[in-house]
Amino acid sequence: MKKKYILAADVGGTTIECGLFDADGELLNAKTLITGEVILSDVAECLAEEMKRRINEQGITMEEVCCVGLGVPGLVDTRTGMVLKAPSLKWNRYPLGEKLHGILGIPVFVGNDVNTGLLGEVEKESLKNVKHALYFMIGTSIGAGLLINGEVYAGSQFSTGEVGYMVTDKDVLIDGFTPARPGYGYLSTQAGGFGIALKYKEETGKSVTTKQLFKLAEKGDRAAEKVIDDAVRHLTVAIINAAAILNPEVILLGGGVGSELTPYLSKIDENLEKYVPVKPELRISTMQNRSVLYGAYALCSKHLKDL
Repeated sequence: MKKKYILAADVGGTTIECGLFDADGELLNAKTLITGEVILSDVAECLAEEMKRRINEQGITMEEVCCVGLGVPGLVDTRTGMVLKAPSLKWNRYPLGEKLHGILGIPVFVGNDVNTGLLGEVEKESLKNVKHALYFMIGTSIGAGLLINGEVYAGSQFSTGEVGYMVTDKDVLIDGFTPARPGYGYLSTQAGGFGIALKYKEETGKSVTTKQLFKLAEKGDRAAEKVIDDAVRHLTVAIINAAAILNPEVILLGGGVGSELTPYLSKIDENLEKYVPVKPELRISTMQNRSVLYGAYALCSKHLKDL
């Protein structure tokens, strides 16, 4: 029987999306789960069960599926599928690839979510004809993917683009800081979705989602405006520094927070013009938080071509 389907998952710090693709990269069906509920049990088993539901919904069998691709927020050994460190999921050396393969019996390819998201942006032609790009994924935490000569660069120890650990305030070197979550870096604490929601709660006593926070700022909520303005300043410093070092053609902003930054884009762009000798084009992703899911499909396609 010809294998013509690919399973994919975007394992995020807030939600997990599982989808089924055909061989041409068309998304046939998908389902979103709440991460906090999934990680209460065995994640690999929960993912496997949801993937089986995706298959059943399409009326096909596992024998028709060639492989599984996943994007995970953290350091991933892409050779083995071992998640070395994922603070958002409280994982250390979690053998996700091995466990899923054991349950489903088909090849499993695991990548860092940001690098996988960058693959998705390339796959869907958001970065068509671009050879050098920097992809800032600003979601629950923050990471970056680097495109060099049209290829995603992973680094020597799978940790390229960990910009969430950037320090964007020199006083931190003296005073230190309290991370929003154990294992979170300074930039993720100051400008990631979890960090800014926490800051708003500390200021007002109210719990909000990232989307609600931006809506509040839009309506003139002073506390929300201050939290977001501070976050944007930290992001701007990080973007300027990264652009100065890497000289990309394009800087693409994505993720749940990144997709909300349109009202702040001109100010970020103005500062890039002011402080970087060769200014890259600044864009916001139009993929509506689907870049990692499509990238997980592309991760499978790439591996299958390399076999």
